[in-house]
Amino acid sequence: MKLKFKSDSKIIGAGVAVLIGIIAGVIITANLHLFKKSMAEGTAPVIYSTTNSTVPAQNGPSNFIALIKKDKPFVVNIRTTQKVKSGPFQMYESPFGTQPNPFGNFFKNFFNNAPQSTYTEESLGSGVIISKNGYIITNNHVIKGATKIYVKLSTGKTFRATVIGKDPQVDLALLKINDGNNLPAAVLGDSAKSQIGEWVLAIGNPFGLGWTVTNGIISAKGRAIGGPYEDFIQTNAAINPGNSGGPLINMKGQVIGINTAIIKGAQGIGFSIPVNVVKEVLPELETGKITRGWLGIEIQEITPSLKKAFNLQTTRGALVSSVVPGGPAAKAGLRSGDVIIKYNGIKVKEMSQLPWLVGNTKPGATVPIEVIRNGKKIALSITVGNWNSKSNIFNQKAQKISAKKLGITVIPLTPQNMQSYGIQNVHHGVIVSKVIPGGAGQRMGIMPGDVIESINHHIVNNISEYVGDIDRAEKSKQFLFYIRRGNMKLYLAYSIK
Repeated sequence: MKLKFKSDSKIIGAGVAVLIGIIAGVIITANLHLFKKSMAEGTAPVIYSTTNSTVPAQNGPSNFIALIKKDKPFVVNIRTTQKVKSGPFQMYESPFGTQPNPFGNFFKNFFNNAPQSTYTEESLGSGVIISKNGYIITNNHVIKGATKIYVKLSTGKTFRATVIGKDPQVDLALLKINDGNNLPAAVLGDSAKSQIGEWVLAIGNPFGLGWTVTNGIISAKGRAIGGPYEDFIQTNAAINPGNSGGPLINMKGQVIGINTAIIKGAQGIGFSIPVNVVKEVLPELETGKITRGWLGIEIQEITPSLKKAFNLQTTRGALVSSVVPGGPAAKAGLRSGDVIIKYNGIKVKEMSQLPWLVGNTKPGATVPIEVIRNGKKIALSITVGNWNSKSNIFNQKAQKISAKKLGITVIPLTPQNMQSYGIQNVHHGVIVSKVIPGGAGQRMGIMPGDVIESINHHIVNNISEYVGDIDRAEKSKQFLFYIRRGNMKLYLAYSIK
């Protein structure tokens, strides 16, 4: 059965976005026309109706009542449960808060052999009914790890839901409730037509309070917040924990975004996935199979200072900050410092455009790219890899080295990871996420949450450089780490015997 949902545009086929390099997200709570090639390649189309069911365009707050009455029924509350295991040590909250606990290892070793207990943990979120037969779109992080999912309708009825498909990289998931019988369904608008300054509503289930409506405007478009797909709609409509997966609605009553993230501690700054992204990913969510193209590079925005440093004429394009050894880009001859200005015949105007272009490319296809290297334009051909099968080359290498040699695992220094570990005012390095008991890392005093800023006096800017520095340090059999721990900085050393 093909999934049907309502929108104000014509039939659109499937396509998916994909990760360009090793990137991570922000705190979880655009103009996209990049998927037409995949659509032409025969992916089953998604069919939806016109806008005859939307309300007349409204001009401001005095008309919110009509919109809310019409749109509230297609917004659902989502409750999930999952089984969590914990030992006795996890039950004790450290009096040191997020700061390193000097007694942590003592208590951990003391309780290490005690049996683990299992308890049920609940999470709350929101979702949007997109078809009358019970399909619901929400964020992947809302249902991640769930053993049971419950969906509560605006009528008060509650149903068990099943996961049809999920896409962690785009942070979207498709659910289905079995009581799909003429349910109220949302009209999916065109986020490309939305404009900065237009009124929007956010409906969701903040803090489990139930259906709550907030209003604001579109503050910005095409926002990058540290995730793999940088094309978020920014709004000042209040979005809080529990709003994740709920709709961002325009004054026609159309869904133009899925509320996804906030910046911790900030007010009036929320982010939504553009609904055009939702429409492109839905066909693959329905099949449960996500296919992505992959280059194996890390990219960054070209700032005015970088433009000057690289002697560039413009800030357009995507700067390659690192290349994964053995990946498609490395095999094609792409180098760190190259600026990608054209991909498969399409000009790359902004960094955020490139991940979508690559993700839209069928794995195995060979495409031309154009780069600027040392002030000269160079043409290259690259055979796009498959994210699902090859994109873990880099991570696996890093984890193998750290687990085998040092007993530590590191993650990128992204806004989300920094906030998770309470890290502030750090501009380079990698974060230690795991320290294996008894490993070299633990013996030399490394702790989770430490930021490794340099290895053997070489500054570490990302995981790619970290791996390279580890390789070089292995040859010298000497590791000298420069660590930031809270407000402290210290050196830690280790020698391979």
